[in-house]
Amino acid sequence: MSRFNYLKLLLLVSLLPACSLTVDGNAPVNSVYCDNFMIYDMCAQDLNNDGIVEFVYFADTRDVFMYRDGVLDQIPSRHNMHRCAQQMDDDLVATTSRVFYVGDDTPYLEKQDIRGAMMIKYISFMPQVTACNLRADQASAGESGSG
Repeated sequence: MSRFNYLKLLLLVSLLPACSLTVDGNAPVNSVYCDNFMIYDMCAQDLNNDGIVEFVYFADTRDVFMYRDGVLDQIPSRHNMHRCAQQMDDDLVATTSRVFYVGDDTPYLEKQDIRGAMMIKYISFMPQVTACNLRADQASAGESGSG
């Protein structure tokens, strides 16, 4: 995946959890939140319906690209780990978890607030992910060129 495509991907990922209310003791409305942005379908998953995200994945490949600390052994076998999957920090977990409280009455401004918070957090992961992808691409090119 080229740097430009990965940059686009990260920006699109930041739009995934666009809707929610703050966690205030209400029960989660859902345990999987999926959305489509351009060509990417992405989902956030709450495995035990406690309102806290365990991981975020691409719907088409089921590749997990973001995950919460301590949940790797809980991710169902139907999912794969993306080669550059990143562990979410506590702030990102809290922000992403807001999507599970999305309701029909969620105000537009609240949705935009979450979009902005997610974008800032996901962009902060960009240098690590870009470096990981470059290393993987270089390793792949080295393997194909040595045969």
